[in-house]
Amino acid sequence: MFASRTPFPKKRPLFLAIALGLSTTAVAAPDPDGMPQDAEPAVEAAQDAEVKSLDRVQVTGSRIKRTDIEGPSPVITITAEDIRKQGYSTVAEALQTLTVNNGANVAGASPDNFLDLSNTQPDASFLNLRGMGVGYQLVLLNGKRMTEYAASSGAASTGVSLGSIPAAAVARIEVLNGGASAIYGSDAVAGVVNIVTKDNWEGHNVRVRAGTTEHGGGDTLQLQLTGGKASDRGSLTYSIEKLNRDPIFAAQRGNVILSGMRAPGNAGTDRPTWGLDMGLMDGDYNDYYWMAPNGELVYASDVDPATARAALENSCRTSDPLFFPMYWSSSDANPGTCGNAAYYDQDTIANRQDKLSAYVAGTYRLTDSLEGYGQLLVQQSRSKSTHRTSMYLYNSGDAYDVNIGKFEYWRPLTPQGIGGAPWRTWDENFASLNLGVRGTVADRFDWDASVALSRDEMRSSWRQLLKDRVHRYLFGEAIGEVDGAPLYEIDPRVLFGPVSPEAYNQMVDTVRNRNLSQTSQAQFVFTGPLFSLPAGDVDMAAVLEASHSKYELGPDPRSVSTYDGPDKTFNFTGVSGGGPRDRYGAGLELRVPLLDSLTANLAGRWDKYDDISDVGDATTWQASLEWRPVDRLLVRASRQTSFMAPNIMWLYGEPVVEYNDYLTNYYLCRVDGMDLNTSEGLNQCRATHRQGAWYTEGGNNTRLHEETATSTGFGIVWDVTDQLSLSADYWRIELSGKSQYMDSEFLMSENANCLLGRRIDGTAVDPNSAACAIYLDYVDRDASGRVREYFLDAINQAGVRTEGFDLTLRYAIDTASLGRFNLAAGHSRTRKYEVQIAAGDPWEDYLECSYYVCGEQPVAFRSRSNWTVSWSRDAWNASLYGYRNAGRVNYRGTALLPAYVQWNGSLSRQITDNIRVGVDVVNLFDRFGPKDETITWFPFYSMAYGAIGRSYFLNVDIDF
Repeated sequence: MFASRTPFPKKRPLFLAIALGLSTTAVAAPDPDGMPQDAEPAVEAAQDAEVKSLDRVQVTGSRIKRTDIEGPSPVITITAEDIRKQGYSTVAEALQTLTVNNGANVAGASPDNFLDLSNTQPDASFLNLRGMGVGYQLVLLNGKRMTEYAASSGAASTGVSLGSIPAAAVARIEVLNGGASAIYGSDAVAGVVNIVTKDNWEGHNVRVRAGTTEHGGGDTLQLQLTGGKASDRGSLTYSIEKLNRDPIFAAQRGNVILSGMRAPGNAGTDRPTWGLDMGLMDGDYNDYYWMAPNGELVYASDVDPATARAALENSCRTSDPLFFPMYWSSSDANPGTCGNAAYYDQDTIANRQDKLSAYVAGTYRLTDSLEGYGQLLVQQSRSKSTHRTSMYLYNSGDAYDVNIGKFEYWRPLTPQGIGGAPWRTWDENFASLNLGVRGTVADRFDWDASVALSRDEMRSSWRQLLKDRVHRYLFGEAIGEVDGAPLYEIDPRVLFGPVSPEAYNQMVDTVRNRNLSQTSQAQFVFTGPLFSLPAGDVDMAAVLEASHSKYELGPDPRSVSTYDGPDKTFNFTGVSGGGPRDRYGAGLELRVPLLDSLTANLAGRWDKYDDISDVGDATTWQASLEWRPVDRLLVRASRQTSFMAPNIMWLYGEPVVEYNDYLTNYYLCRVDGMDLNTSEGLNQCRATHRQGAWYTEGGNNTRLHEETATSTGFGIVWDVTDQLSLSADYWRIELSGKSQYMDSEFLMSENANCLLGRRIDGTAVDPNSAACAIYLDYVDRDASGRVREYFLDAINQAGVRTEGFDLTLRYAIDTASLGRFNLAAGHSRTRKYEVQIAAGDPWEDYLECSYYVCGEQPVAFRSRSNWTVSWSRDAWNASLYGYRNAGRVNYRGTALLPAYVQWNGSLSRQITDNIRVGVDVVNLFDRFGPKDETITWFPFYSMAYGAIGRSYFLNVDIDF
């Protein structure tokens, strides 16, 4: 009663029938891979029949059930078995290598937090389809919205994290490539990801997966238990998963994550030029003070070079055994500062993870025409990482000394000196509940009423430096004031002496934060045939939705910018705030068979938003055609509008007023003639024009309005034979009013371009443009060009337009002697990605633009490809999975980095009827991303690539 059955006279290829998971016979108990055990014979039998009746299924991108898996928009399906064949442990790892996932956060197959050096989102795993951003694809769990990840701090873009979905619960993942707001509402701009969990399971399966990495760290143990029972009245399915993964430290990947004396500028030279420096300078940044062997301060400008060098070397030697004299340039005769190259060694490039997940789903047939259903997924996880901002000391704000006047002081600590890098802990509790009732009316219409709740709570804690304790340790008690700033009588032996673990512990205290993200939703869907036309029934689907979301950021009260108590946190500012959002939506979808070979799809939707933004309401529409001129060929075309509501964190985050000690004044550097295209020029710039300034970040941004997009696509799907299928699709997205958050580096660079009328490469910039009006207004300078204060916030840009094409190939062959072979391959290429900052500005090419010139590289790789070759014979199964990332422009935009290819291998054997044993090797050839010589700071490696290297896994599956 719950799945309409219609005649399906066309002969479909075997792999498409299997992908649909459909059979004309009763569904038998599934095997551990989620496929009914007798599905293959049933499909083959069905192929031999002249007329087959197949169940209609709902495919992501439409609420109307259909018999064809291919529709007006391309949908990629990844099954639980695909994830295993690719050699991965988590959903996030498998989706990271999607060809359409080509955005800036791509990191290949890697543990969730690879090179999230800020550690503000420690367990987040985001997708970035088409390079539009992490929030521009709608992520669904069984067709229902998931809440956004409860980011720990900072006004960065947020999105739905895939790290909360255990692989044990997943039956398949459907990825729709294209806009779908007319079906689903906001966020479905670049695509829709629908994670479908297991149900109707019969039997039990235990899976044990253990592995390690070749270069150390990342040891993994994964335990999964899946089981269930099905009857005529209903079914119950459950799964439990435990995942533990050890951290990976920067020092364990010294071949690519270069630090210490391995870093460029240090290796093989007696004049090292790289390291985090320490120093005591006069308030005007003219020169350094160093401590002479007699314990007195020496001002470098007042003595001869030999005396200054001796004092510098003494300061390095007494501060820490790992400090060394560092040169600003390898051509300098004398060192200019004390360097610390071990600061990053204990940074976690992949966090420690401990996750426990449980999932249960059930259905119960109340009557012949009424069924209840529900799914519950919960996960508790703990992530631990080290964080270097708890190892940096300086004077926060202006300070004076009785002998030297106004001064600036800064000093990095080494993990080895303070007893190890400080750990940070994040405890996350995620839950998703979906309850509903579905039935039929007059044996014609299906209806489904449901309520869903998705909740993510994040609690974090760590030992953080406190401002007063740091100042008291470094400078002693203040003995007066100068212009409102404290006056000290500093002791050089403290500033340039060792910091013991005991001294460090006296400067820290535990901070505790709590964040919450929650979405509740009610939905009613009504579907069925309205009336008949000569070519068939006109099907419709109507939907009514209402939802309530809230986002709460609860940092430790001592860390907010407005707190001024004696125990205020040092070098860490938490973002507080939060607020609600209500949404109401109604939509209608029609599927109209115009001819036997031509079908039209129409959809329209209205959404109403209630929050502090300027959104109000939004309407979207969708129109598409499916033309099947011959039995095996589908020609499709679609056009639709979509929209994106403003990021809820950008709306409600409280303003942060903070002092930035590390601001680089690029404008003054360029006025002084420094060549910022070179490492030497940049180092000189940062040495001579690094300044501090107050800034205000974010704060109840009511100016943001919705982003609107128009998507166009057309393509073909050709089933050449029963074993071979090809598809090719063109796509184009035009986005208006894109929200973009500016960071200080980007703002200072663009502000300098507008003031000077040119970029560093000589390209002209119009100072009177709308974009320059923004960049000039957000920075306040004094008459000398120094920055007094600046403002950071999200703005609605004029727009983005991008286009490209996708290709897929599938081939299957079954031989009597050699077994069965399957090949699946995909390729996505982005042909254009252009950005317009403000209306009237020229469109800028961001596809080949370097991060340094454009401020970002939204498309990590112009093209991505992947492929799977699998083989099975008797008790043996094997597969090779690979992916290729095309070359990308380097950070400076001076050259193109080469392409990157990775292979994974899998081999398994059925030992007994109930036991299967297998091995996986991820990154078979131990490949790492190409070196980018223009990245002159840690980690000296592009974050778009993974740094895990070769990994080995042993898998054991037991059925009972």
